[in-house]
Order: sequence, then structure tokens, then C-alpha cells
Amino acid sequence: MSIPILPPSSDPNSLQGHLLIAMPGLDDPNFDHSVIYICQHDEASAMGLVLNHPIQGLDFGRMMDELGIESVETDRTRQKIFNGGPVQNDRGFVLHSLDYCLEDITLSLTGSEDINEATGLGLTATRDILVDLSNGKGPRDALIALGYAGWTAGQLEAEIRQNTWLIAPADKAIIFTRDPARMWEMAISSLGISPEHLSGQSGSA
Repeated sequence: MSIPILPPSSDPNSLQGHLLIAMPGLDDPNFDHSVIYICQHDEASAMGLVLNHPIQGLDFGRMMDELGIESVETDRTRQKIFNGGPVQNDRGFVLHSLDYCLEDITLSLTGSEDINEATGLGLTATRDILVDLSNGKGPRDALIALGYAGWTAGQLEAEIRQNTWLIAPADKAIIFTRDPARMWEMAISSLGISPEHLSGQSGSA
């Protein structure tokens, strides 16, 4: 089943295909030190996935068992499953590299008009991709999240003005890091900022 995500935006004000990095003073446990990939952003709304909040006690192997999907033992079996945000947290999303595509259900997402395997990402929300991942046939890089973060018209822009978020280009080395506990620091450092130099104060979300 397709998900309601728009193609890459040509709007220079759109943050689609970028990372949001939570400022240290963001007082919301859903987004504490979070890094979010913005999947869709226009004047009406925004949607993204939190990439670095693993769900305790849930890995890929256990998730497949709970879904009744047979799987083979691979390096992915112990891969963490993430809390993608507080909205519809019973719904799964797979953010992945473009070496995998299911016709009509995978949407290419990138921050530019140049969509290719070097820069692009896909977002798929079907059981089929989980079956393929469980059999070692899925994409090379994949991050699985339950739920998403959503903003209404103007809400994200207001939070940015309140110094709640920093904005960074999407980097697959950050998104698919094997050490998600360091993702926030990696994302901050990608902007040339030392994390300890950030103020702990920010506007309310």
C-alpha cells in the first residue's frame, strides 16, 4: 500500500529530504536528542521519521516472529526497530536505499531534483518488503520505524523559528549508521558544530 508522500519538492522552502536535529533543550521525550528524516513537507503539513530512538526489546527477528513471517538468520536479525514518532505508532515504515523497488509502492525521496541511487532514498510501507528483508532479498540499507512525526500547517516552521530544530542535509552514512546512539552527535558534527557548544535552551515545541 502506498503512503501519502509527495515526490521530491522543487519548493526552495521545503525541508523534504533533509534532517531535523533536536536542540538539547527540547522538552519532549518523543523527540529528545532526536534526528528526524523529513519525508514530506509543504505549506499544508509535514511528516518525518525519528531515526535514533530504538524500541526497547524489539528487534527485526522478534518483529518477524510477531508478524508470523518466516525468516532466515542474517546480520539483520538483531537490527533495531525504531520509534518513528507518536503518530500511528502501530504502522510500519521502511526507509531504504534505492537498490530495492516495489512497483507503485516505493516513493523516491531526496532533497534535490536529481534522483539516483547515489543520493536517493525510498520509503515503503508494505508487508512485502519485510518478507524480502527476512529472506535476505531486500535493500542493502534499511531502517524500520513504527509510527511517524507529523506537523500541521505552519507548525514546523514555527518550531524552527523558536530554535527547536537545526536543519542538515540528509546523509546516508548518518541515517544508516550501525551506532544509532551516536547519530545525534554525528548529525550535529556534520554541520561543523561541536555538540558541547550548543545551548541547552530552545523554544517550546
